Amino acid sequence: MKILVTGGTGYIGSHTVVELIKAGHEVTIIDNLFNSKIEVLDKIATLTGTKPEFHKIDILDLAGMRELFQSHDFEAVIHFAGLKAVAESIEKPLEYYETNVQGTVNLLKCMAEFKVNKIIFSSSATVYGAKNSGKLSEDLTTGVAITNPYG
Repeated sequence: MKILVTGGTGYIGSHTVVELIKAGHEVTIIDNLFNSKIEVLDKIATLTGTKPEFHKIDILDLAGMRELFQSHDFEAVIHFAGLKAVAESIEKPLEYYETNVQGTVNLLKCMAEFKVNKIIFSSSATVYGAKNSGKLSEDLTTGVAITNPYG
C-alpha cells in the first residue's frame, strides 16, 4: 500500500515508518523538521534497508501538499504532524490551533481532492481532560475539562 506519513521523522512517526516498510508498504514522509532531524531517514534505512521518500513540507503549506498529492497515488495517510508540548501550547495557543487544526484541515482537503479515503489520526489523551478514570476508550466524551490548548 502507498502510505503518506505526516510527521514521519518524529519519534512515533519514524517508528511507524520502520514497521510499515518492514510490512512491505511504500512509504512517503512529509515533515517540516521543526522538532526532528533529517538524519532519522538514515536510521530508518539502516533498520529496514530502505530509505523512504522524504519531502520537507509543512502541513500548513496547502499548495505544497497539493503538489505532492498530485504527483503521488496515495492509498492512505497516517497523520502524526503537529505541535505537542503542553506548556508551550499555553504560551502560544494560536500557533497550536493553526498547526494542529488548520494543518489537519489542509491535509483532509488534499485527501478529499485526490480521493484518499483512509486515515489514521494520531491524537493525544489530553483531549479527555484532566478528570478521567485512567481507562480511555473511543466513546469517552472529549472537550470537557480541557486544561490546555494542546488537548
